[in-house]
Amino acid sequence: MGCITSQIHYCHHRLWQFILGQLCRLILVDFESTRSGTPAQKKADVAIQATEFMVLASWFWRRLPVPAVLVCPDPCRVLEQNGLATTYKIEDAHLGIPLKLQMKKTGNSLLVFNVIYVWVVVSAAMLCSGSVAVAEEFTQPEALEPDVAQASQEGIESMAGIRIPTGWEIQLYAAEPDVANVVAFDIDNRGRIYVCETFRQNRGVTDNRGHDDEWVQADLAAQTVQDRIDYHKRLLGDAAVTYAQHDDRVRRLEDSDGDGKADRSYVLANGFNRLEEGTGAGILVRGSDIYYTCIPKLWKLIDRDDNGVADKRVVLSDGYGVRVAFRGHDMHGLVLGPDGRLYFSIGDRGYHVTTDDGRVLANPESGAVFRCELDGSRLEVVASGLRNPQELAFNDVGDLFSVDNNSDSGDQARVVQILEGGDSGWRMHYQYLPDRGPFNRDRIWEPLHQEQPAYIVPPIANLTDGPSGLAFYPGTGFGDALKDKFLICDFRGGPANSGIRSFMLEPEGAFYRLASDSDPIWSVLATDLAFGPDGALYISDWVDGWDGLGKGRMYRVTDPSHRDSPLVKEVQQLLGTDWSRHTIEALTDYLAHPDRRIRFEAQWELARRRELDTLLAIAIDAEFSSIGRLHALWGADQVTRQDPRVREVSLKALRPLLQETDDVLRAAAAKIAGERLDSDAVARLRKLLSDSSSRVQYFSTMALAQLKDTESFQQVVDLLASTDNKDPALRHAGVMYLASLRDPVKIAALHKHPSETVRRVAVVALRRLKTKDITVFLGDRSGLVVMEAARAIHDEPIPSAMNALAGMIGASDGSTELLRRVLNANYRLGTAASAVKLAAFASRESAVPEMRAEALEMLGQWGQPDPRDRVLNAYRPVEDRDPVVAKKALEPHVASLITAPELVREKTIDVASRLGISGIAPVLVNRVSDSELAPSTRAASLSALNRLDPKGAVVLAKQVKLKPVTELLPQALQVLAQHDAVASLPRFIEATESRNLKVRQLAWDILAECNAPEAVSMIETGVRSYLDVTLSSDVHLNVIEAANGKVDAELQAGLDEHVTALSEKDPLAPWLVALDGGDVEKGRQSFFENTKLSCLRCHKVDRAGGAVGPELTRIGGQKDRRYLLESICLPNAQIAKGFETAVIANDLGQVFTGIVKTENDEFIELIQNDGGQVRILMDEIVARRKGISSMPAELTKLMSKRELRDLVAYLASLKASKRGADEAE
Repeated sequence: MGCITSQIHYCHHRLWQFILGQLCRLILVDFESTRSGTPAQKKADVAIQATEFMVLASWFWRRLPVPAVLVCPDPCRVLEQNGLATTYKIEDAHLGIPLKLQMKKTGNSLLVFNVIYVWVVVSAAMLCSGSVAVAEEFTQPEALEPDVAQASQEGIESMAGIRIPTGWEIQLYAAEPDVANVVAFDIDNRGRIYVCETFRQNRGVTDNRGHDDEWVQADLAAQTVQDRIDYHKRLLGDAAVTYAQHDDRVRRLEDSDGDGKADRSYVLANGFNRLEEGTGAGILVRGSDIYYTCIPKLWKLIDRDDNGVADKRVVLSDGYGVRVAFRGHDMHGLVLGPDGRLYFSIGDRGYHVTTDDGRVLANPESGAVFRCELDGSRLEVVASGLRNPQELAFNDVGDLFSVDNNSDSGDQARVVQILEGGDSGWRMHYQYLPDRGPFNRDRIWEPLHQEQPAYIVPPIANLTDGPSGLAFYPGTGFGDALKDKFLICDFRGGPANSGIRSFMLEPEGAFYRLASDSDPIWSVLATDLAFGPDGALYISDWVDGWDGLGKGRMYRVTDPSHRDSPLVKEVQQLLGTDWSRHTIEALTDYLAHPDRRIRFEAQWELARRRELDTLLAIAIDAEFSSIGRLHALWGADQVTRQDPRVREVSLKALRPLLQETDDVLRAAAAKIAGERLDSDAVARLRKLLSDSSSRVQYFSTMALAQLKDTESFQQVVDLLASTDNKDPALRHAGVMYLASLRDPVKIAALHKHPSETVRRVAVVALRRLKTKDITVFLGDRSGLVVMEAARAIHDEPIPSAMNALAGMIGASDGSTELLRRVLNANYRLGTAASAVKLAAFASRESAVPEMRAEALEMLGQWGQPDPRDRVLNAYRPVEDRDPVVAKKALEPHVASLITAPELVREKTIDVASRLGISGIAPVLVNRVSDSELAPSTRAASLSALNRLDPKGAVVLAKQVKLKPVTELLPQALQVLAQHDAVASLPRFIEATESRNLKVRQLAWDILAECNAPEAVSMIETGVRSYLDVTLSSDVHLNVIEAANGKVDAELQAGLDEHVTALSEKDPLAPWLVALDGGDVEKGRQSFFENTKLSCLRCHKVDRAGGAVGPELTRIGGQKDRRYLLESICLPNAQIAKGFETAVIANDLGQVFTGIVKTENDEFIELIQNDGGQVRILMDEIVARRKGISSMPAELTKLMSKRELRDLVAYLASLKASKRGADEAE
């Protein structure tokens, strides 16, 4: 036991690196055993030590996927044995998963060098024979108890660092262990807080960035939740059980004594840990009913006896979360709408839901907003095309909004208005394109601009970096300071640069614009917020990082000048009452209350009682307040929707409101007329198309669409023409109207209309109908209209129109985005004629070179098309085709293409060689031999020749000298390594001494693949040079990787001992081999294009990227490589200046919190939450706590060491802005 505990620090480091999140992979733990005794005793001792070690590991690192107890039923059982190692078996007591221990002799000690979880259950006999058993049927386990931190003063200390407006106050309402890992929460009318807790982050809830391409393809192919379950079982095998070990929970917090602090905590519901379940991220409380979203279900939890524990669980709908996508893109946003219906959202994990009346709602490609009755009936999709709209909020006139997240590619989050039937333009498969495809190419994420696709509802504004909780001020508690404002949590992974923003929207036509924004509360990693009955603003604090630390805080923020006012006290008293006991007269008065929560409760109670006459009387009473009349109108419509028997009476009474002087009431009446299909209101609705209010025009157009009124056609068209594409809401209403007519011929006739806006809207309407009639717009005089039609045909897709789109290949060179789709239409059609057209296009001199190269690449991949669409990345597989078709199509053009511009010429050579067009071999020989050509050109030619004539390529490769080094040399070495390795060994060995880094690294890599004694000897020489510190650091990684499995046991032991000793001294040791020698260009590609890393999500280089983390434009000139490496591998060791937070207590008992500005041996300076600075002498500090970096802690698991080396090289190269010092931000 002693030898194990002495290695705890080292083993913790290794475990943390290799175990966490690495399911189905090897877990390496090194520790020494110096026990004496017989071989049998040694075997038993080692197995027992390993058991003890895993117990310690589970105690110290509960977050690891390691069970709490391990037993060893047969410690001496030999599974495998050879001259160097012996493998033993112990058993996981919880899961019955075998654990292999490999022991080998090292000097005078026994070294257990491999602890491996065998995730596929395998019998000892099969292990010995090398065969693998079929995975057993998945069995749902009971959830383990969550790991929650113990009580401490951290919450109080952290609270001191939160910046709030002057005059406001903040207190700690609750903290761990009473609450932990808070994702979202709601507050009931009695002030009790219902919290969504998650313990599944990076455990049961995974992220596609942590998986390989096979996984991502399976995810893109999934169409239902069952598809997702099936591929998890298929790809994970028995490791699937680890996805169900931890659960999400709902907790209730209470402040029973009214002191502003929770003193009771109950687990209302737990056990949400099924393989298919996501993060429980949405909650809404209505009396004893608690609505809860947790993929794949919308739940209603019922606590009839009000004891804080749910008595019953009811599934209202099922089928959400078809795909994994990114972590956090779950169901959320539960809110009760003005119409009394339940609204909620889902991120781009998609859905495939069968409703209770047999309808199928399905869209696996994007996020959406839904609504249903409180019993789950009448479920419908409100809007789609969203990425991750975490929360929803209505303003006082009933319009719905969200703040949708960005795509981690330098774009910005978006404030969006949720228009019924709207499409915000995001598709989940864009995420895996380096540039996010159409989302960035077409600038979909930007507010309205003329070149933007017309099929989308564009965002109102770009705001925040990590939008989370969202709320609209109810009207009381903070006076007019928050009047008409939304509050949004901006979650960036760490408290220093996270907080709560506020923004105000004001009408602009039928749409909105951003009027103002600010950041009133900052330096808190807020996940959600809500206004309580007591006039306070409650905030949930994730504390730090991305995965959850088993900690959580709830803060209560108040404005003392208002919290004790009679109005706030009245609101608190009223909300906490039994609304069924209020008189109709009182409820009527409350419809005009300053606090909209009171207004809504009065409205909903009157609707529940079916007080239609009362509601109608108020709605049409011109003397009553406008806001009260609006609520009465909504309430009357609630009654009408729920009781069809009163429809005629209600609609007749409400029709006069279509002539109301108040714009908001007039628009609301139009909305109701459409939703209730009031055909008697059509004539008045037509008149409203010419209303002076754009809002009224919008709702009237939408109503006429629902009524399918064909007679309004010309009026709607005229309205669209008058907007000139400047009002996104009216444009959308026009689309909805035209599409509702379901008359493609009539819509297509608009191709002659003089207004470009009208023609674009007609295209979008036909896109929704998916009819061939859309092809008439491919010949439009406006490039914007043609592009809109091409998008519709290709992206939707519209198969009956695909031939017409493909036919454009001979008619126009067009824009790049148009040509992508035209070429891809031909590629997907897959006929011999299509191949001929692609080859002809590639040889067209007037075409864009990039698109000519794209046409050639399509021919190169003709035989085995990737199942993912080349433009969109959508999973749209086509059958394999005969590559001979592509070969025959290209052959006649090769001669002319060889003389094309470089990009096209080199692609021609590459594709022709892949297709086996041997006729270009003589040309390639001449090009390789021509010393006047650029070395890169000669290298590409040699590579192509190697495919067609390996022997000829070897002859030419041998002629390439090691000096001088050009781009031709590495290619020559690769040809020789492939076809003449043994004979070329002296050349490879000599190349390890080249002055050129790329050549040296390549030489070591070639030797690694060669088993000849000379190669092994050279590798051993390299290892010795590494050990005696004479080997150049830029090839350390290549040599260490080459040594794996190659060098003799003694040298390997020395290498192991060196690594162990180095790790004990330097926590960065495992990654030091990646310090030097990286490829700057490859690193740049990783930074900008690697979806797994998503560097641009947080960091900016020049003008590209986000503002969550430090700007890196000049980081290479400011920091050395070790700093850069450490920032990636051990982010908490080096937190960038301006992003490190500290909480400091001095010897007088004062607590200071802020961002570290300056620190030296004498003092530390903090920038406090009010912007002021404070200096604290070092000898006065009695306690200090450092904040955690918002940099993800496990980036090294998402890239190889070579990718890490390249990324460091790129960052080190950033020493000046490309725009110059004066322009750099």
